Amino acid sequence: LLRLHRHTRANLLVMGGTRARRLAVVRAIHQGSPLAGEPLVALDCTKDEPRLARTLQRWLLVSSTPCADENELKEPIGVLYLDSIADLSPATQRLLLMLAHRLQGQQSDTRTPGPARLMAGDRTDLIRAAEAGRVSGALIDHLDKIRVELGQRRSRGAA
Repeated sequence: LLRLHRHTRANLLVMGGTRARRLAVVRAIHQGSPLAGEPLVALDCTKDEPRLARTLQRWLLVSSTPCADENELKEPIGVLYLDSIADLSPATQRLLLMLAHRLQGQQSDTRTPGPARLMAGDRTDLIRAAEAGRVSGALIDHLDKIRVELGQRRSRGAA
């Protein structure tokens, strides 16, 4: 997987497993990518949604002013990894979708405020969650360019 996608900046979706396993996959892919020299910022959407929403709003306004608000993410950010995205409110999902749209049309040598790549993860099957209307299907479509599905590890001694 790492060798196949090491030269791409495509969005990544990681489903299943534990938060620690999802983050380990994201870090490994980031380290082998063209953006490896840029910061990877990981957020837990269950705890950091207000901060994420404020930052997304500023990025979408294409504000070139540096962040002065301590409640926003600090730049620069090469890759933004969002864990537990199924927990985001519909309003924040819409903001994230707007950012994903903008990144999709952006040339690799052009940078606007915000990350150059999005990675997202969740313990649940996000495709089914989108089909059930719990998560924006359009957002999942934008994030699901490279998909990693992690199974549950068996505990030692389990048959």
